[in-house]
Amino acid sequence: MKKWTKSFLLVLIVSTWLFSPVFPQETPVENPSPYAGVISEFEKYVYKQMKIDKIPGLTIGFLKGDHIWAHGYGYSDLENMVPAHAESAYRLASITKTITAIAVLQLAEAGRINLDKEVQAYVPHFPRKKWPVTVRQLLGHLGGISHYRDYSKESHFKQHMNTRQALAVFQHFDLVAEPGTKYNYSSYGYNLLGAVIERASGLSYASYISRSILNPLGMSSTRLDSPIDLIPHRVRGYRLINGEVKNSEFVDISSRFAGGGTRSTVIDLLKYAQGICAGKLLKPETWRLMFTSMATRAKHFTGYGMGWRINPWQGHFQVSHGGSQPETRTYFLLFPSEKFAIAIGANLEGTNLMPYVTRLAELVLDQDLDIYAYSNDPVEQTLYNACSSIFNYGMSQYVHWGRAIPATLTEKELSKAFAFFNKHMHMRSKSSKTSLPKLKKTLIEGFHPAQDIALIKVGAYMASELEKNFGNDQLHQYHQTGPLEFFADYIKANQGKFQINSGLEKLIAKWREDWGKTYTDYIRHLQINPETNFIELGSALKQTIANSHFYPDLSQKMLTVADYFLQKDDLHNTLKILHLGEDLYPLHSAIYRAQASAHIWNGDKEGALRLYRKAWAIEPFSPNQLERLTVRLQMKRKIPELLLLTEIMVDLFPQDVQLVINIANLLLKLGKKEVAVKYYQKALELEPRLPEVKKILQKLRTKREV
Repeated sequence: MKKWTKSFLLVLIVSTWLFSPVFPQETPVENPSPYAGVISEFEKYVYKQMKIDKIPGLTIGFLKGDHIWAHGYGYSDLENMVPAHAESAYRLASITKTITAIAVLQLAEAGRINLDKEVQAYVPHFPRKKWPVTVRQLLGHLGGISHYRDYSKESHFKQHMNTRQALAVFQHFDLVAEPGTKYNYSSYGYNLLGAVIERASGLSYASYISRSILNPLGMSSTRLDSPIDLIPHRVRGYRLINGEVKNSEFVDISSRFAGGGTRSTVIDLLKYAQGICAGKLLKPETWRLMFTSMATRAKHFTGYGMGWRINPWQGHFQVSHGGSQPETRTYFLLFPSEKFAIAIGANLEGTNLMPYVTRLAELVLDQDLDIYAYSNDPVEQTLYNACSSIFNYGMSQYVHWGRAIPATLTEKELSKAFAFFNKHMHMRSKSSKTSLPKLKKTLIEGFHPAQDIALIKVGAYMASELEKNFGNDQLHQYHQTGPLEFFADYIKANQGKFQINSGLEKLIAKWREDWGKTYTDYIRHLQINPETNFIELGSALKQTIANSHFYPDLSQKMLTVADYFLQKDDLHNTLKILHLGEDLYPLHSAIYRAQASAHIWNGDKEGALRLYRKAWAIEPFSPNQLERLTVRLQMKRKIPELLLLTEIMVDLFPQDVQLVINIANLLLKLGKKEVAVKYYQKALELEPRLPEVKKILQKLRTKREV
């Protein structure tokens, strides 16, 4: 009887936790008094959001200046009721790539690696491909190396692998594109860099990063993961199956060693952030190289430097990386020039950590970082988006790189940049459907080397003039006030040569008037989650934006909640939220794509196809934007709906050879061999020279004959 009572109590405790707020289990690493109010407010959010997300355990922390705070919530081990805490050790997954990139660049500084040499100079046994692949290209995911080909196989390795075995997994894969022509994220490419590090250093990957990166920064809890070693505070991983928390499948991640094979703590990641902010490990010019987005041969930035994603955030210069694999989800955010960082690890696969990161960043910085604007005129929306990006990229580049851009620009270069700006940044006579896409494309090009980064130069120059006129403190206020005040103050202060055309000046004044009425305290502090009363929300928002043509865009928050309900198979609430989104933001392509997803979830092909076409008419999209849905349907084992989606994708993108091959591979994995053969044949009709496809078809024919 006593044993039964014990078991019953354990079940009761676990199930109570899964449906109740999670309370802190340990004392923060440091006295958080400077941020006591911030942390108290953030913890209220964490308790509620973890319950919604069903995350068993989570650790999060931040660095601000010299202050570090970290804390654990929930449980690192549900079965044994072990609390998560600041020292809990999570699989880092792809955050490992940042460490690998630093190691490569250290060896390049030492003259032991030439970034522009072919990879075979360091890994001679790696087979040569159709085109040469350089170390530099691998660092920026421009080497054409494939990512996972058959995730159902490549994500389930149980055996421990050494470097040679890890490379053997992908070494015979064809390149997905000619190196330099296409950004293609690849963990395998980073494994190859791990082999380069070993050959150039004469040490194992683990030994090199420990000696040259981890030990110098005091990251004593960071190491390659191992299923057999005793690792202090190891976190157990979980996944959701049909909405219930289950143990993760065991996977040995040695096959991803340099691309995602480390385990660490939030505390160690914040030490890592301190070292980077202090400029340790690399020379200043090398950090600059690492933190500069690489570009394709067509002169388009990829948004990825060397081992880091490079994207501005509300005018802040930001580098970051996420990680996702069995047992874990992680994220590492860094504003290097501001000595600000956030690190987070969770032990639930596939969960979305960005809401936690965004909320903590907003509270610590006292800024609204995820506010966007919507215009009911598509041309105005295009122009505003460009203004927002000019502010974002120009401001972040100016502040982070020590005012380098405007200081080095000649008057001729600035004249050319502002000429481009004023030529395209004005209202046309209600731009036609054919000219609007051209305008969007032209303005996007203005942020890339293809157009000499004209619009980034404009933004950086504007930032320099604002600092000159109003001072450094006021310059940093634009992180809070945003692009409209940035532009308005430049217009007010600038009496020089580089002025903004009068048409855009009037448009900005009109936007500011509407924004002043609609960006209220209610909206600034609004948190939208599955518990929100969407009838009341809709009424309040419609009242706020009444008679306005430009107002806050909350569609992303709505889409996040709609996705939550979709995963719970709650189509009623999913569509209720999305229909409100459509009422408020009828020109948003993403709203209609999300509605289409709900129709697929319900097996309605015609409804889904109609909505996808409606979304396409507003904003063309790529097959990649639908691939996440294929993964979701597989995880939910909705096979008929998945097959429906594949049909729709081919209907939408009939000439996309790689898409057709991907669908054929998926169908083969699902055991739908006859249908898969048809898609492989279709791929060959589109592109007759596909040796891998021919091999697969031959193999399938041989099996049928046998």
